[in-house]
Amino acid sequence: MKIGIIGGGAVGLLCAYYLSSRHHVTVFTRRQEQTDAINARGIRLVKDGKEFNAECGAAAGVASGYDLLIATVKQHQLSGVLPSLMNIKATNVLFLQNGMGHIHDIEHWHTDHSLYVGTVEHGAVRKSDTAVEHTGIGAVKWSTFRGSRPEALENIFCGMHSDFPVYYETDWYRLLTGKLIINVCINPLTALLRVKNGELLSCAAYKEYMRKVFEEAEAILRLDDSDEAWNRVCGVCRQTKNNHSSMLVDVMAGRQTEADAIIGYLVKEAGNRGLKAVHLPFLYGSIKALEGN
Repeated sequence: MKIGIIGGGAVGLLCAYYLSSRHHVTVFTRRQEQTDAINARGIRLVKDGKEFNAECGAAAGVASGYDLLIATVKQHQLSGVLPSLMNIKATNVLFLQNGMGHIHDIEHWHTDHSLYVGTVEHGAVRKSDTAVEHTGIGAVKWSTFRGSRPEALENIFCGMHSDFPVYYETDWYRLLTGKLIINVCINPLTALLRVKNGELLSCAAYKEYMRKVFEEAEAILRLDDSDEAWNRVCGVCRQTKNNHSSMLVDVMAGRQTEADAIIGYLVKEAGNRGLKAVHLPFLYGSIKALEGN
């Protein structure tokens, strides 16, 4: 099968490395320098102090002729990708973004493509244009969104490496909200407070505020099991207690964060449905102010 990976960041390189073991993979990049580097050297994976290499192609832009395109760019970068997708022959497109801001981008998108959405639970850090470190083994989970058939992707993802499991979920909304509630409780608070994930539990005041954020988000998302969701949030805090969240890393590096994808989606949904929200707009405004600095 021919697979195109849109985006040469950490997630894009990670997916390209593992998928290239069974498929012909091309990474679509924004910079010619990265395109030339991948074509010359392939992709290098670093894991547990060992290095592995995979042959992989690269190209600028997005092209037709692929059985599956996987969009791994951040949500705020999708505006530059969707027009390119409109100009190619209909195929399967899987969106792997944090948060749910991209749902507002694609739910009314008029296209002949079969659309899928998913989540990435792996830990990955891009080391260079051609190298990615696999810092934590998790899973890729995906679901059908619109005009799509699960069997089309099940054949592609069948038999993946044990370090890169891929699972199908029947309910896309449950899949995405399950991760969103974790992201919105942890990422913005750690970025605002400049603390590691575990400190949200070890400090009583931080945990109390995290609970307020959870309750507001949970009401907007209409989760099936509030207690189970809160336990998962706390569980992730414990498991990643020594980690800096991606939003904190972005703030410290002066990059644009995924506040729109994670908090912005909830703020917009609250407004659309006339729900009261106090803590989420505060967090959203605070993180956007930090981006400006």
